[in-house]
Amino acid sequence: MSLSKPELLTAAHKVDDFDCGKPALNHWIKTRALADQERGFTAVLVVHEAMRVIGCYGLAPSSVVPGILPRSIRTGQPPDPIPCLLLGQLTCDLAWVGQGFGSGLLRHALRRCLEASRLVGGRAVIVNAIDDEAAAFWQRKGFLPSRDDPHVLFQSIGAIAASLAAAEL
Repeated sequence: MSLSKPELLTAAHKVDDFDCGKPALNHWIKTRALADQERGFTAVLVVHEAMRVIGCYGLAPSSVVPGILPRSIRTGQPPDPIPCLLLGQLTCDLAWVGQGFGSGLLRHALRRCLEASRLVGGRAVIVNAIDDEAAAFWQRKGFLPSRDDPHVLFQSIGAIAASLAAAEL
């Protein structure tokens, strides 16, 4: 079986056996993700094998007050609030961990964030890490913690564009 490209979550996708090792994320994908998408709260993109979801992420527009952004992202005289893109629930089934699948899903998500920022604006991507382990993951990916909460992290759209361009060389 081959993996699908990332696509919007539908009722036809099988999520009951999904297990990323994080109960809160498992609960979200199994019980709330489709409803959140249908209500317009987030776009949920999934990758599947024969309709069984093996990874996902959510994207939504967001905004933050300037004071919580790291100084390197809050340059100049930013508007209040500052438009951002929220990248949430990036996760993959434990059976696929260590195979580079999560990194590919992250690249896809960041490319979509870059495209979205070109269409509607957005200074940064924000993530809400579920725990310290997740916060450390995001920091390794170049995200900077907010001034108020180490589990809320940001990366500027400019830094994302530069890293994606460098990866393509």
